[in-house]
Amino acid sequence: MIGMLTRHIAGAVAAWLVYVAEGSFGLLARLALALVADAGPGRPLARPFMVLDAALPGAVLVLLVVVPAVVIGDVALARRGAFARTLAACGVAVFLVGLYVAGIAAVTGAVVADAALAWFLTTTVVLCPVVVHAAVVQGARAATGWLARWCRPGSPATVAPSASSVDHPGGSEAP
Repeated sequence: MIGMLTRHIAGAVAAWLVYVAEGSFGLLARLALALVADAGPGRPLARPFMVLDAALPGAVLVLLVVVPAVVIGDVALARRGAFARTLAACGVAVFLVGLYVAGIAAVTGAVVADAALAWFLTTTVVLCPVVVHAAVVQGARAATGWLARWCRPGSPATVAPSASSVDHPGGSEAP
């Protein structure tokens, strides 16, 4: 239980770091566009806030979409492979984003075309963190299973090698 919680926390942190990287990439794209268009790069204090503008909504999306999608995908396809669980998590994330966008659109009275565009854009932003979170969770699960087999007492990896007649062709005595 603690191992599963630790894996999901590590996956959530990795997914949030993807949002920070997306914000940094957006900042670099904006600076490149300013250089190409021969415009000013903007105020110096605006640059860190642009990354923060991606990091804060990213934290909300990790908690409301990414973590539930990966957990539901893992539970729903527990006996399937990692690829099937990741695809299920992506499908659940698309569904959750649709539910949230439809709820917000219904409350605010937004136009259907605007809600569809918001759903599409949010879905494209969410899928990379979902895949990263699922990869961290499933990769950590595979790594801990491998380490458990490797460190098991009596396993071939932990038994000290003994001298055999194959190692020393004249018998068990060393030359």
